[in-house]
Amino acid sequence: MKKRIIFFGLFILFFSCRGEENKKEEKKEKPIIEIAQNTQMDNIGLQNTQKDSINLQKIEEHIELQKRVFVEDHIPDNEYIATQEDLDLQLPLLEKSLENSGYKFPDYSLFKERIKYVFGIDIDKSEENIITLYAEEPVYDKGKAYTDEEIKHILLKETNLTFDQFKYSFSSIDWNLFIDKQRKIITPMVFLNDLIKIKGKDKKEYSIQQNLKVLSLNKYLIYNDKASLNYLLPREAYLSRSLLLNFNYDKEDKINENVMDSLYTTYNHSQHIRKSEIRSLIFVMRNKPGQDRSRLYLREGILKTIENITNENEGKYAIDLMNALVELVDRKREGKNIGWTNEELYKIVAYAVNYIDPLYWKYHKSETVVWGRGDILGSYDSLLSEKEWEAMLKQFKENNYYNLPNLKGLVKRIMNW
Repeated sequence: MKKRIIFFGLFILFFSCRGEENKKEEKKEKPIIEIAQNTQMDNIGLQNTQKDSINLQKIEEHIELQKRVFVEDHIPDNEYIATQEDLDLQLPLLEKSLENSGYKFPDYSLFKERIKYVFGIDIDKSEENIITLYAEEPVYDKGKAYTDEEIKHILLKETNLTFDQFKYSFSSIDWNLFIDKQRKIITPMVFLNDLIKIKGKDKKEYSIQQNLKVLSLNKYLIYNDKASLNYLLPREAYLSRSLLLNFNYDKEDKINENVMDSLYTTYNHSQHIRKSEIRSLIFVMRNKPGQDRSRLYLREGILKTIENITNENEGKYAIDLMNALVELVDRKREGKNIGWTNEELYKIVAYAVNYIDPLYWKYHKSETVVWGRGDILGSYDSLLSEKEWEAMLKQFKENNYYNLPNLKGLVKRIMNW
């Protein structure tokens, strides 16, 4: 878990500030419906007839309070910590906003199926109507939705954050996501001022605002709407990239490539750092609370993206990953700590070889791209000791070559040299 002070540094380091985005959205997005009085709004798509009362007085109170929440460009002296009440006020407004925007609410079976596909969790296993997906949840616990009590225990041991600071954060760096099973909506925390405008002298008139961020997020996640993804990637970079970086959704080439491009932009000054970052993006090492060492989590979808986008004129990601893997065996041969056990290293090699080495053999004679020192498997054959080489091949065979389509043939090829 990050300390609060780490959040401050990250907020300053990356991208445009949230405050400016809010102002831009406010100017661009016009009210799409006006309601003359404080009435109740039907919850579209619910499985029952429950209605949510719009408490304008309470909403107006929280709009003022939310002006004092911590965001990356605004550190208030008298900080307001958002609570469950802020989320409870947000959800019916957001539902009405989506309805007014023409969003087609999915049936429950489709909603459940897509949540399982994207986030790897079965929402029926949770007794909660609103499930929280935490951006800081360890990758090796993907598929587990922590209970509030578990989160409170982890926060107490690992951070200086309170539970509400962590759960109801408006941070655009590590957005938590809330899955509303009843309304069938996925959303981060949204400022109430971005969802409703209260007006009139008696403050009894209001208009519901369109929220393109959450609308596009739901259209993409539930219906795989590519136009919505194209909206999110340039305008809501943190949110779209967090699907990969925080929630391990690695099945979308556009998101994967966007994240890799951002790494190359950030570390353009250092090829060594770029190679290390691309390796770490795919082969994730993270510490689990209470454990002495890290565990390997593998984002295979990024390897598939590299396979899809590499050609005779473009090979930077494949080449840097290939060189990064060769550097690992160089360090191992020198007796340096590489951070992985042999078993983990050999699994990393298996997946990298399966996706990257065929690209090397297909494009290494290109006149426009320099592929460098050779394929991964050939380098490991040369640099590992005979004992380690045999141990690696044995692990491949015992794991049925990890059911990877190219690995067995590549091993056979090098053994026949």
